Amino acid sequence: MKIKVIAILLMLAMMAFLPFAAAKCATKIEHKSFMATSDKAKSDNSNPSSEDKVLCGLVAALCENKYSSETIKAISILLNNDYSLKPDKFDLSNPDTCLYVENADNDIKEIYPQIEENVSYSKNLLIYYNDKNVFIPYSKISNGNTVSDENYNYISPVASPWDCFSDYLDRNAECIGVSIEGIDYLCKNGMSAEEALSWYLPECEIK
Repeated sequence: MKIKVIAILLMLAMMAFLPFAAAKCATKIEHKSFMATSDKAKSDNSNPSSEDKVLCGLVAALCENKYSSETIKAISILLNNDYSLKPDKFDLSNPDTCLYVENADNDIKEIYPQIEENVSYSKNLLIYYNDKNVFIPYSKISNGNTVSDENYNYISPVASPWDCFSDYLDRNAECIGVSIEGIDYLCKNGMSAEEALSWYLPECEIK
């Protein structure tokens, strides 16, 4: 009960913050564009030796050294879910999609133990809509709001104003589903991985 009360208070605090963040988003001009979706793919990487190694590689490719452990956990849950449903969407030979530890730079190698730990935690967690396991699209960042898409009618658009504080802000970005930078902001401000994912996926359940 106490955890639920804390979660509700956090959510109310976030909602109170929305008008300020939206104004910040509207006035920010300089930004560094970056958009990475789960549908992207390229080439050149080493072969995986196990499913765990693949999942670690997928998570590492999305992570940054600045991300909190809870953010890495959220990314692990998301990618475990998506890879289990549609492995063909991920080009494992592309280091931008799947970054194995031997190919990672020192910044990512520093957090690889956290990646491995959180991949182990998330292996049995999937995302459901009406008790059906569903694929969740994601992007590096939104323009302050996520958008709907007819191909994902189980995902509703939500506000993501904290994306406006990211160096990756792209005011033309169209994010369907989950904003990775938004997840990091929420996790760094007190939400658990599951709570942060639930902000972007209010109609879905993680179990």
